Amino acid sequence: MPPTVSGKHGPMLKPTPLPSEIDPDGFLVRDAYAAGVPRGRLQSAGLVTPSRGIRLNRSDSPNVALLARLHTAITPRCAVSHVTAALLWSIPLPIYLEEEGNNGVIHVTRRHEIGQVKRRGVVGHRAPLLARDVRVVNGVQLTSPEWTWMDLARHIGRSSLVAAGDFLLARENPLSSIEAIQEVIDRRPKVKGIRMAREILPLLRVGVDSPQESRLRLKIVDAGLPEPAVTQPIFDEHSRYISTPDLQYKEYKIAMEYEGDHHRSDPVQWGKDIERDDRLRAMGWIVLRFSDVQMKGGWVNAERKVRDALVSRGWRGPAS
Repeated sequence: MPPTVSGKHGPMLKPTPLPSEIDPDGFLVRDAYAAGVPRGRLQSAGLVTPSRGIRLNRSDSPNVALLARLHTAITPRCAVSHVTAALLWSIPLPIYLEEEGNNGVIHVTRRHEIGQVKRRGVVGHRAPLLARDVRVVNGVQLTSPEWTWMDLARHIGRSSLVAAGDFLLARENPLSSIEAIQEVIDRRPKVKGIRMAREILPLLRVGVDSPQESRLRLKIVDAGLPEPAVTQPIFDEHSRYISTPDLQYKEYKIAMEYEGDHHRSDPVQWGKDIERDDRLRAMGWIVLRFSDVQMKGGWVNAERKVRDALVSRGWRGPAS
């Protein structure tokens, strides 16, 4: 007798297992038919149809990577783009865009001459994509990091776009370069958001480790203070490595650290941070620390802290 499960109307037949070559979390209908799955199995209560030709496991919450892979597999000559591509590249986004991107709707771009994708669960776009503007990552065709950043320029604010751009230029495993971003900007002079992208490009820096470091640097510059250097190593008089502050004024021996939650919640990391700061202070450095509190509501005091430290080391304000 076939296995059963309990339902609100009594026992029900348990769906037969899918063939091993079919991903139970999500698959294309055409692949299921090719594997010999009967039509009735594709209509079972355990599966949902987010878009024609696609089936997902009903119990699963939207999986952006899986949906992206299925949509690019079923739609010829397209690439996942905009917020969806940003999520798959792990580009930092404002919370509201992260939530939007995880709601199961996929952004897909095609070249102008092919035509916009029109199907349920898809936001279709058209753009003059070239071969170099599309990458294949884990079986998903994505717009390149720099193209994706350009697409974000019309949707996110100034500080978020700086943080997203800095992320592409990260110290470890950078996804792009200033030159690659500039090349895409030059090719898209009429796209919405182009003015914002052009304004932000000179503010991007190589080597930033976190979005909050980007936002902290931007707040300091916007306050009329000198721009601090990003993640430059500090050595003692014997050329021994001491630390690499998030931001620093080497001339004035002022180091700035953004302390995320993991610094506070991890006792080992917290202890290392204290020892690091003690070594710097012993060398005559001022160490300023910042957290989410200063970034969201206490910036007036935080700005004064930076300004006072600079003045104490001889800074006399911006050159007139």
